[in-house]
Amino acid sequence: MEFYYKLYDDITGDIMKKKNFLCSKGFTSADIMIAIIIILIFISIISTSFYNYYISVQGKNRRAMATNALIEVIENVEKLSYASVTTEEVNKVINDLKANKTIAEQYTVTATLTNYNQTAGNENKEDLIKILKVTVKFKVGKRDETKEITTLIKNKGE
Repeated sequence: MEFYYKLYDDITGDIMKKKNFLCSKGFTSADIMIAIIIILIFISIISTSFYNYYISVQGKNRRAMATNALIEVIENVEKLSYASVTTEEVNKVINDLKANKTIAEQYTVTATLTNYNQTAGNENKEDLIKILKVTVKFKVGKRDETKEITTLIKNKGE
C-alpha cells in the first residue's frame, strides 16, 4: 500500500511546495515471500544435517553392537573344551545368545569352524588348532554391512 501525504511547514503551518512523499508502512508480498524462502532453505539445511548425524550415530551404534555379538560368540566358544568345539556346538552357542537377547534380532550371526589339519597342505599335522570364523550381517539405513572375526581355538591339552 502506498500513502501520499503533504508536508506542512512546522513553523507557519503552510503546505510546503507541492511535494508528495511516498510513505511505506508494513511489508510487501515480495518481502514476505523472500523471508519464507530463506526460512525454508535454512530449515531444510538444518533438518538434513540432523538426519545425516542421526544416520551416522545409528551406524556407529549398529557396528558396535555387531562387534559385541562377535566377541560374545568367541568368548562363549572359548569356554568350551577343545574336543566339544564343533560346528553344532558353535551354532548352539549362537542360538543361546539369541534366545537370551544378548544378540539382537536384526543381526544374522553365522560361524564356520575348520580344523587346521583339514586345510590344504596341513593334512598330516596334529589336531591342535581349530579356526573359528564368525560373521555378523546387519543393516545400516538401506545398506547391508558385514563384520567378521577369525580366531584360533587352541587345544590346551585337557
